[in-house]
Amino acid sequence: MNTITKLALILLIAFAFTACKKDEVKPDTDTTDTTTDTEVVDTQPMDDGPICCNPEDLDNPDSLLSKRVIYFDFDQSTIRAEFRDIIALHGRYLSENPSARMTLEGHADERGSREYNLALGERRGNAVANLLRAEGASDNQINVVSYGEERPVATCSDESCWSQNRRAVIVYTAK
Repeated sequence: MNTITKLALILLIAFAFTACKKDEVKPDTDTTDTTTDTEVVDTQPMDDGPICCNPEDLDNPDSLLSKRVIYFDFDQSTIRAEFRDIIALHGRYLSENPSARMTLEGHADERGSREYNLALGERRGNAVANLLRAEGASDNQINVVSYGEERPVATCSDESCWSQNRRAVIVYTAK
């Protein structure tokens, strides 16, 4: 080996040893008194009844359960953060009310082919269904239907109308 290679190898080994060196733990030398009163914590589970909601909340305009339309961005089936709490609450409602059933209606705006919009509406409905299941809803409580562009809420042809038509609608069939 030539001198430069030997020197490089020695430096590499020395670097490896220093990189692996662990810091020493210094003992705590603080002598201040940090004793506090001991707090008693009750470890018994709380039974406050239902975690979330009652069937009456579905018709209460002050409840998030009365919100049943989830809007999407153009050509997307990703759920926006502003709608996650609403979907989570509906999922918890379904998990606490096993007899409840819903249909998720997926919709799209008028742009794109009929087939594409039907598929996009289905992806939107399935995106909501997946979050509902993550909150405890069961498969037999959720039905997904896509209407594509066939049932618009707004019929004009500009962004304000298109944004209203890119949606998934929660329809309870049994409460």
